[in-house]
Amino acid sequence: MQTVEPVRAFRYRPEVVGDLAGVVAPPYDVITPRQQQELHERHPDNVIRLDLALQLPTDDDTRNRYTRSREELLRLLRQGSIAQDAAPAFYVYDQTFLLPDGRTVTRRGVIGRRRIEDDDSGIRAHERTLEGPKEDRFRLFRATHVACSQVFTFYTDPERQVETLLETPGVLEPLARFTTPDGVVHTLGRVTSPEAIARISEVLSGVVHYIADGHHRFETFRNYRRTRLAETSQVTGQEPWQFASVFMANTAQEGLVILPIHRLVHGLTDCSWPSLWASLQQECTIQAVEGDAQAAWKALQKVQGQGPAFAWKCRDASWQIVRPTPEAHQAFCRTSGLPRPVAELDVSWLHEKVFRERLGITREAQAAQTHLDYCHSPAEVEEALRDHPEYQAAVMLNPVQVSQIEAVAAAGERMPQKSTFFYPKILTGVVIHPLEEEIP
Repeated sequence: MQTVEPVRAFRYRPEVVGDLAGVVAPPYDVITPRQQQELHERHPDNVIRLDLALQLPTDDDTRNRYTRSREELLRLLRQGSIAQDAAPAFYVYDQTFLLPDGRTVTRRGVIGRRRIEDDDSGIRAHERTLEGPKEDRFRLFRATHVACSQVFTFYTDPERQVETLLETPGVLEPLARFTTPDGVVHTLGRVTSPEAIARISEVLSGVVHYIADGHHRFETFRNYRRTRLAETSQVTGQEPWQFASVFMANTAQEGLVILPIHRLVHGLTDCSWPSLWASLQQECTIQAVEGDAQAAWKALQKVQGQGPAFAWKCRDASWQIVRPTPEAHQAFCRTSGLPRPVAELDVSWLHEKVFRERLGITREAQAAQTHLDYCHSPAEVEEALRDHPEYQAAVMLNPVQVSQIEAVAAAGERMPQKSTFFYPKILTGVVIHPLEEEIP
């Protein structure tokens, strides 16, 4: 039995809704309240109405945003804006985008369904999950019986077997192409040939998958399956709820990009920055950088892979490149209580030795983002320090490497919060996955 299979998915029909850029949305967990409102106004059929409906003051147990999502899905199905494809398929989703260094690359992934297993032998996670988001997604699944977005996973196949197959003339049928306001070009195609489907299923079922993004979604798929197993007397194993909707990308491609996540520090009242630097100098080498955040970022990149390092700037001081000495880093790995693959991460040294031990930002406060905000580029860091006086300091980190994620996940461990940022995000609404035979 293969663990990765094609799916008979629902899709928006361009001939009904027009340009698909008007009806797709970012993942629910990165949408601000303002963006939520804008997406509701962008197009009457936007997937936000299914995936993140507006909450109203009058909501109660019988009438709420989950029931409105169900009603919206029924409406879209009736008017033909969304329809289910006639046969199971693997969907090929390409995103072409500009890198910070000016290069244009394409990330290709295959969307299908993955059988949910009771252990992590075939799909491995690297982030912790919270109960609130899982409960929210579970209630949405129960109301609509569909999943509007995928769990983003990656695997490693240096031979690029699936990619080679997809380049064979006639295998990949084009479906849609559109550009979102951020300039990313999205292309969707599908594979319906039984021979090609069998080969893709064989290859993707035979490799280990790691979750890149969508840990809460994957745990929700699992929770939904557990609930339906308890409710169902006769199980075939092929029920739609036995599977999770996944986007699977090979690491053997230029377009699998992980961007850094930088930290902005705020709200510290009893902090002595001179004392912090005096303390850090006992365990670290500190080098001043002339110039702005971009100059500091270039300096930080030069030491990537040479041990933990980060760029730090207090509001009224210059940028500094901070690097724990090899002796201090080895001592941290031995005494921190963290598993070795986690302790070796740059972000672990920063969060434990600086934020927690020296600045008093507890792990609970870090998880709650009490004193930390996040951004993704030197330009955003520069703007935050310039225009927002509440930020006391900024820290830039090099991006986590795929090999580091694999090591943490293979050990069954979890990274600190906000460690990875796979860019660009997989859009919601490109492929909609059924969770039941009857929808909704």
